[in-house]
Amino acid sequence: MFGMPEEAAEEHRRALGDLRKELESHGLRCRPVERIHLSMRRGYYPPVLRPPEMDVYADARLIVTVTVVDVPNGGAWHLVKQPDGLPVEAHSADDPSSAATAIAARACPP
Repeated sequence: MFGMPEEAAEEHRRALGDLRKELESHGLRCRPVERIHLSMRRGYYPPVLRPPEMDVYADARLIVTVTVVDVPNGGAWHLVKQPDGLPVEAHSADDPSSAATAIAARACPP
């Protein structure tokens, strides 16, 4: 597959897995999503691996979608997107518990 290198995708999966453990302790459900781009142009084009994502649900309602982004000289970050796809916040992947707390607060607004 072309696109994202498999090693980078695996690191992103690990970061999402760490966040998933924290989110489940807050009572939220998570669904990992593997993304692949398939070209619809004429002829054969190999599939392109896209960064993995994770959908987060509370009471069967999609709260956010989380993806991991690599920032040059800034490490990996959890990018939190609303259900409409608009990015709303980012948290360092080194601290999944603070990201989980922020996401859980979105599930139960005051």
